[in-house]
Amino acid sequence: MILAIVAALLVVAILAPGGSTTPPPEGVCGICGPEFERAAEDNGVNATVTESSLTVEITADGDSHWTATATLNRDAAERFAGNRTLLYRTVGQSYSSYRTVVDDPENLSVALADPTVTATFTASDATHRYPGGVLLFDGFARYPPHGAPYINTDALTVEGPSGTAITHAPPGGTVSRNRAVWRPGDDRQRFDSPLGREATVAFAPDDGLLAQAVTVGAVRLHALGMIESELRAYATVPAALLALVATGLLLAGDRLPATLGEGRTVLRWLAAGGGLYAGLTAVVALAGNGVGVVLGVVGIGLIPQALSTATAAALADFVDEETDRNVPGMAVAAVAVWTLALLVGARAGGLLVLVAGQLVFLPFGILAAARHWGRFLFPFVAALGAVAAALPFVPRSGVVFVTPAMLLLLSIGTALLGTPLFAIGQRFGNASSS
Repeated sequence: MILAIVAALLVVAILAPGGSTTPPPEGVCGICGPEFERAAEDNGVNATVTESSLTVEITADGDSHWTATATLNRDAAERFAGNRTLLYRTVGQSYSSYRTVVDDPENLSVALADPTVTATFTASDATHRYPGGVLLFDGFARYPPHGAPYINTDALTVEGPSGTAITHAPPGGTVSRNRAVWRPGDDRQRFDSPLGREATVAFAPDDGLLAQAVTVGAVRLHALGMIESELRAYATVPAALLALVATGLLLAGDRLPATLGEGRTVLRWLAAGGGLYAGLTAVVALAGNGVGVVLGVVGIGLIPQALSTATAAALADFVDEETDRNVPGMAVAAVAVWTLALLVGARAGGLLVLVAGQLVFLPFGILAAARHWGRFLFPFVAALGAVAAALPFVPRSGVVFVTPAMLLLLSIGTALLGTPLFAIGQRFGNASSS
């Protein structure tokens, strides 16, 4: 029960929305709704968009052609028909308002066929090519300091090159071969867009299993590239730290103290360490310099790992070390499943590391004792865990709950809690090899 409560608190801290500094959402279409109406009002025209649509066509060369239509009320249509310069200025202002995903449309062309306004333009750098013939469209993807995208039109359509198939798209749309369509149900739902910040659409030569697998890799790489600077700030030092700890444990070999692998000893050290940490946090908090809050949050974040380490240590003294099972093989399987979860799980994998990141030390202890080649992957898997742990925190806007320094402290706790598990793993690995 305690573990569940602490884990829930950690998830809430990670996923809670930002505060008042969160940037406002940005519409996918500049002339399809409020942006155009505000721009028209600034120019002295009382315009109302009664119906709208946005279609984005992706060519085989990777160019994106955008066509937006907006049907206006009769008075506004007549006013713009009599002053095309006013119409063009209003359309331009609606896109330059920084409330749309395209702030600087290229080759903008505006037409009025009473009472419908049509704006056509292109957007550079909206597509990216990846191995396997994957063409990724990220014209709607937005990261801080930009606001999240929302659908401000009655129909949003994205169509890829002829002969391709959509292998990845934001939820909420209807996909048919190389075409996807989203239709918000009402005005309220428009601001609760199903697109999400990582609103990418992927096109592949077909929709087979191989194309799907290649697309997953392309989407992951693209998402990491979009948050590269923030991810580096959070993950570089923790990844280096955990890699160094893992390397040190491998080099130490059998020279680790035997008592470090005894469950009762580990439990005593955990109790003592937890008490000292709580006391230090209380003393620092009384000083009132804000560091106590940081230590408190880090301590709460480490409780799930401490409990799972204590559980593993307690069970280690009751499990028979002598077994006919292929213990190194089981350790390899555990490492493979763990690594796959981090690579595929994205932010879910990050939550796994934050709650139980130290557990991977146990199978690597087994592999180290058995002199299995898989032990050499320990530094890389440990560093990958630090990168995955950083993903839930970037990119952030508004209130920042966990800073890079706090994540580093969490990683230090993971290393300290994982070291006895590595020693326990060595104990079982030596028993299986004898």
